[in-house]
Amino acid sequence: MKPNMTSAEVNHLIERAFVAWESLPNVEREISTWDLTDLIVFIEEWPREEERLQRLAEYSRAGMLDDAQQVKYTRLLDVVARNRPIASRLTR
Repeated sequence: MKPNMTSAEVNHLIERAFVAWESLPNVEREISTWDLTDLIVFIEEWPREEERLQRLAEYSRAGMLDDAQQVKYTRLLDVVARNRPIASRLTR
């Protein structure tokens, strides 16, 4: 974790990741109705979600998450595993 990264900032990263990964089933259902601009933005912005997930993985491996954050991160990994195929389909 960055030395100046606060617990609140880590919580925010985890929550943003949850929102993004949990939204994928709805995105998949609705994406065919999106205009081209929204589709392009989603595809171009998704790598940031992957980067956020990678950053959280690094914090977890380094033991920098507190107990509550580690529990949330573990739950996030379940959501990611469930929705990874959707992300792959939508971003290829």
